[in-house]
Amino acid sequence: MKKGKATIIDTEDEILNEKRSSCRNPLFNIFLVLFISSLFILQGSSTEKIQKKYFTGHLFPQSSKIEPRLQNEISSTLDPSKTFKVWIYFTDKGITSQASLVSELAEVRQSLNNRCIWRRRKVRTEENLVDTADLPIYLPYAEKVKSSVKRIRIVSRWLNAMSVEADSIEIQSLTEHEFVRKIGPVTSFKRDKFLLPRKTDLERVKEDNINIQYGPSFIQIDQINVLPLHQLGYSGKGVLVCMMDTGFRKSHEIFQKANLIAEWDFVNNDDDVSQDFLDPDDYSDSHGTGTWSILGGYRPGELIGPAYGADFILAKTECTKFEKPIEEDYWVAGIEWAEALGAEVVSSSLGYTDWYTFEDMDGETAVTTIAANRAVSLGVVVVTAAGNERDESWGHIIAPADGFGVISAGAVDSLGNIASFSSPGPTYDGRIKPEVCALGVNNWLAANTQNGSDTYQRGSGTSFSTPLVAGTAALLLEVHRDWTPSQVRSALLSTASRSSNPDNDYGWGIVNASSAASLNIALPRLNSYTIDDDSVGESSGNGNKKAEAGETLELILSLKNESSTPALSVEGTLSSTHPEIRISTSKVSFSTIYPFTTQSSEKPFVIEIPHFLMGYRAIFRLKIEGTNSLSSYETIIINISR
Repeated sequence: MKKGKATIIDTEDEILNEKRSSCRNPLFNIFLVLFISSLFILQGSSTEKIQKKYFTGHLFPQSSKIEPRLQNEISSTLDPSKTFKVWIYFTDKGITSQASLVSELAEVRQSLNNRCIWRRRKVRTEENLVDTADLPIYLPYAEKVKSSVKRIRIVSRWLNAMSVEADSIEIQSLTEHEFVRKIGPVTSFKRDKFLLPRKTDLERVKEDNINIQYGPSFIQIDQINVLPLHQLGYSGKGVLVCMMDTGFRKSHEIFQKANLIAEWDFVNNDDDVSQDFLDPDDYSDSHGTGTWSILGGYRPGELIGPAYGADFILAKTECTKFEKPIEEDYWVAGIEWAEALGAEVVSSSLGYTDWYTFEDMDGETAVTTIAANRAVSLGVVVVTAAGNERDESWGHIIAPADGFGVISAGAVDSLGNIASFSSPGPTYDGRIKPEVCALGVNNWLAANTQNGSDTYQRGSGTSFSTPLVAGTAALLLEVHRDWTPSQVRSALLSTASRSSNPDNDYGWGIVNASSAASLNIALPRLNSYTIDDDSVGESSGNGNKKAEAGETLELILSLKNESSTPALSVEGTLSSTHPEIRISTSKVSFSTIYPFTTQSSEKPFVIEIPHFLMGYRAIFRLKIEGTNSLSSYETIIINISR
């Protein structure tokens, strides 16, 4: 543009110089004035035409600094004033000498949070505790960008970049700076609609054994074998967990005992992650309230999360409405903030696909994936949703689930079957994803009402399996304070339900928190039971393998040791909530149960069913204990036929 305009002005000067000495005729002077005027008219007309063509894409200058996907988007727009959200990446951080580099790094090292230092030391030596990625971006670069765009969104030290809002003219002008390395789009993600429970699942939930202490959340906790760790007193205490989500209703009763360390709203740039009740359109804390409650909620009889005793920092990194895109730059800012505060676990229940292709799911392309990889390299366990894209057009995992050290979480139902929506792997470069699974169908979670009152509901999605996995990671870090992200990941994968045969649906399988904790404690659990009423031995009945009124039953148990430690001298004690039922043999023994194997009791329980209990539902309590076993309690329900 400027070059074209200068050419026209130079032409006018040449004409004037050539004609000034020789053209003294008044008529010629009149002609000259008219001619020059016409040039200015033509200039304005030409500029308008050039601008129109220049920014409708036909003549938009191709720049190697502008990523092709952004270049194509700009070229396709008919409005030159349209604002784009873009990343401006810099070539360097303005360091001119080794001495200045050493000085800058020392200053950053001095400013690190103590929790951050402690966590980084698990994966780095003192000499490389900080590096150039920790340095702030070069201020003169930032000032020049600020003066050239409409708005600065966030600044990223790790990416050496700024996200801004700029039109195509401003974007083009930025490419002219030598310190600008490249310009790319800020990727967004549209959250999936809230997945409602299916009727068949709701009916099953009503029939499931509900532990009184855990309420309806018992199923999601029991499936990943968290209960033994809670029985031993572990709750994530002392572990700093960052929740990254839409916002959080901190006043909900489920969080009365939560230890909140810090919070920041990256969308509105303030220190309150709660809903703005003065804004009728802000209902932003619903999803975040749910994910936080699944991980760290505590309300006996209603809901208990795996890491209810952890310390928490809350980052609001997402926009308020389901139909509104969620930008990745807020996520990057959030995880940098969390790492600097010393977060040990990050739980994130969203991902990004807009602008990206499956080829970008290679563990090193997506912006959030790059940031997640960086956090893992600094000692942070990053747990993120695999996505709900299985039956959608995308059909793959979502960023940053493709990260190399990231733990991505798939979703299963209460029977352990993969959820119909849970995104499958692999990554583009062929790595198995997800890593592990947890319950993501009909989870029990805290919820909000528009009048601000507290309530609970069921919800589905990998958004809700993710905090269960992240909560388990927090438990492992409480048990083993020196564990690195790699060790946590390895422990989860090697003890999950499909560890010997991983695939791209379940990954390594359903998490087993107690086994992953490696406590050298045996964990015998009820595997199955059979009913014998064949009138052989101490049983007396018709031999149809069903409990009927008036029969004497032999109940034979099978236990499975869900740990890597042999279970010694295991005993089972059976009692009934019905005093009319007589248990003549109420205690049985088991020979040594070796790791991950099953063993039947040496003798059966003997149970006498009265004639008048026809059609009853008999409930039995089984206590399992051993010399090196963690005591556990199981419920056995037997329907008595008429």
